[in-house]
Amino acid sequence: MKDTLVEKPKTTTTKRPRRLRGAASRFGENLDVWAAYLSNEKADSEETTEGVVWKAVETLIDVSGADGCAVALADWGVEMLSERRNGDLVRKTSLRDTMAARGTIGHKALRTGVPQAVYEVGRDNVHHYPDLVRNGRYSSAACFPLGHRGRSLGVLTFLYHKPRRLERRDKDLGVILAHSMALAIDNSLLVSEGKQNRLLTVQALIRSLEAKDSETSYHSLRVTQHSTVLAEEMGLSPRQVEAVQYGATLHDLGKIGVLGPILNKKGKLDEDELAVIRRHPVIGARIVENVDYLSAAVPVIRHHHERWDGEGYPDGLRGGKIPLGARIVSIPDFYDALTMSRPYRAAYSHEKAVRMVRERIGTAFDPDIAKIFLSIQEGWKNPAQ
Repeated sequence: MKDTLVEKPKTTTTKRPRRLRGAASRFGENLDVWAAYLSNEKADSEETTEGVVWKAVETLIDVSGADGCAVALADWGVEMLSERRNGDLVRKTSLRDTMAARGTIGHKALRTGVPQAVYEVGRDNVHHYPDLVRNGRYSSAACFPLGHRGRSLGVLTFLYHKPRRLERRDKDLGVILAHSMALAIDNSLLVSEGKQNRLLTVQALIRSLEAKDSETSYHSLRVTQHSTVLAEEMGLSPRQVEAVQYGATLHDLGKIGVLGPILNKKGKLDEDELAVIRRHPVIGARIVENVDYLSAAVPVIRHHHERWDGEGYPDGLRGGKIPLGARIVSIPDFYDALTMSRPYRAAYSHEKAVRMVRERIGTAFDPDIAKIFLSIQEGWKNPAQ
């Protein structure tokens, strides 16, 4: 699936790194910097496609010696430009009006697979140039198609304020840079698509559970939504947020191993039935413990019913010994369970559920996390919807 990029055109400024050696005609000397960038991107599986592109154009603007460097992603209709301004690197984005649009030299490069260059943009009456190029007062432009595995991804453009011809050496190096950049972008897309496909598989497991337990329809989805917002508000890393998402989505997976009559019993459960229900965190953890991409979610699934005071289950963990993800998910799980109708009681109101969470701070729930959760709830009039 595609990453979500910029919703509207915007400009941001970031401190640019120390300018590297290498004029435009000698930027092969700085290819080691580009190689280091590619190595770092390969190791960073958390980076979104948007992040990959921004880091790439900001690295290439120094590697190439160009005054501006842009990538137009064809399928998404977005262009991301980095340019030099008063010693800083300025980021600009444009939707639809990009160097990959019809009538541009970038579109010609994309269509033919051959790099295209214009010596003086102002005198070119044949091609269209986006506002990002014209407003930047660029004189020359060189466009290289971004393609990998037979897939046309977009266009890489180098921009210069002074008229400049594309030399053979620059063209050859530009082709190399474009090819390696296309590989980096394609890899990031594959990672994103793989994550999305894995999440769909996980959600399919939950649908099978919810078909068995008619009273918990969409419970896991709501818990996942609340837990994700909470984790992001806490400033967790993308990888930690992902573990919380998977753990929240699958936190009740172990109920697949619980008999339907117990799950859907009209009255309160007796002690023997409670003992069966309380096995579901362990069952769920065992189901996914050998699935590589779900390994970080296992502690969340196993320990989401532990309590801050050590009175929870299955292992009676206390305080900070409870995994962070489990401490996060336990609060939305408790809150959502209260706002659901059960066979033995009606749903509680949002206000009553929030009050019950507040009453359990320091006993059932991590005080710091619970306070953040409650502050989020204050901004929502009816989160249960």
